[in-house]
Amino acid sequence: MALFDRAVAASLPLVPRFLMRRLSRRYIAGEQRGDALAVALRLRAAGYRLTFDVLGEAVHDRAGVQAAAAEYLALLEELVRGGLKEDLYLSLKPTQMGLNLGEDFCYETVARVAETASALLAFVRFEMEDSPTTDATLRVFERLRRRFAAGVGCVLQSRLRRSAADARALLQSAEPLNVRVVKGIYMEPPDIAFQDGGEVNDSYLRIVRILLEGGARVAAATHDEALVAGVRGILAERPDFAPRVEVQMLLGVREELRRQVRAQGLPVRVYLPYGKEWLPYVRRRLRKNPRLATYALLGLFARRERLESAA
Repeated sequence: MALFDRAVAASLPLVPRFLMRRLSRRYIAGEQRGDALAVALRLRAAGYRLTFDVLGEAVHDRAGVQAAAAEYLALLEELVRGGLKEDLYLSLKPTQMGLNLGEDFCYETVARVAETASALLAFVRFEMEDSPTTDATLRVFERLRRRFAAGVGCVLQSRLRRSAADARALLQSAEPLNVRVVKGIYMEPPDIAFQDGGEVNDSYLRIVRILLEGGARVAAATHDEALVAGVRGILAERPDFAPRVEVQMLLGVREELRRQVRAQGLPVRVYLPYGKEWLPYVRRRLRKNPRLATYALLGLFARRERLESAA
């Protein structure tokens, strides 16, 4: 399957834009805020929680960073007007918020969004990208956490060998901690990252347990049945952890699993990316993780979940 994944990914530069759009539309809410709002309202009515992501990363100029921050601020206003003020949850990427231009600039940019979000009782997830940015990302997050406490959260990737230690270090602070745990889409070298899927999964569940035992809130972001079962196993041992756990899944991915998880009683949050930068986003992610290219191809032939009101 790995060879097939790479072959599919290698063919992407030859795929016409119109077909790339078709490949991506299952996983992208649309190009405009209104597109994301329409999808969000349907998902919310069906009983899902939501997180919003304005597409764009690896921004290298201040104007681009400021434009991204302005879009997030406008998004907050529109979500309030659109009837979603009880589920204001944003996902901000470090290199979109100026990390490539300096940690202070990145902190100031995210803090501007987080300050408005805090006034609206909204939550800001400061994301994690590839390993060269990890240390700087965590330093910026700790500054944000000291200022906004429970209003901000970070991400740890179980693929990285360091992440269990990072989880323990984050727990040393007295401030509330909210961590999204992911496998990580970036193909990293063996000296810093687990290569075997079983090791990645073991690391994932180890990090989840460390965080929950330390009192943190955990967003278990996964489309892997084995990890969902592992999280449920931890909760079976410690039912008192349950109020601090939710599962997070990407729009359009493993919808049948998403439906099962919600039916079993775990809250599910759906990640909604939108924006005009959809093509660079899709190409970058598929290039960094060829397996996603196969998922996208198969998604062309899969039936979408029929959303019905949870009421």
